[in-house]
Amino acid sequence: MNQVAFKSKAHWAYTARQLEAWREDLTTQADTLASHPTFVAEMSGTVVGFVQLNPRAAPWRLESLWVLPECMGLGLGKALLARALDIARAAGQTDIAIDADPNALGFYLSRGARRLADVAAPIDGQPQRVRPQLLLATLPPA
Repeated sequence: MNQVAFKSKAHWAYTARQLEAWREDLTTQADTLASHPTFVAEMSGTVVGFVQLNPRAAPWRLESLWVLPECMGLGLGKALLARALDIARAAGQTDIAIDADPNALGFYLSRGARRLADVAAPIDGQPQRVRPQLLLATLPPA
């Protein structure tokens, strides 16, 4: 799964140096698999995407949602997010929080997320970069 996260993040043309700085944040720890709802998308027996929720946060937080670049646009991200929302809703959550990469903002907004705030997240060459802070209802709007 970690290779999926790294390849997906690299798709957005971040530098190798920046990706290395994010290595810990991009790594899904094995010990979270039993305690955090985690689901994978597979094609021909190969993991091509995954989603993980953090149920220890209030509201629950979308910990990870990654799809291999060559599989983007196939609906896997939408399906994984829908599965995560189903699980959160079944557990009584009305919303999930998302600390989004700016490149993923459009995807989350298209799924109904609301932008609550921005967190400064400057990197080399992008001193004004921010990470959007989002909230996504587990139920679709009426």
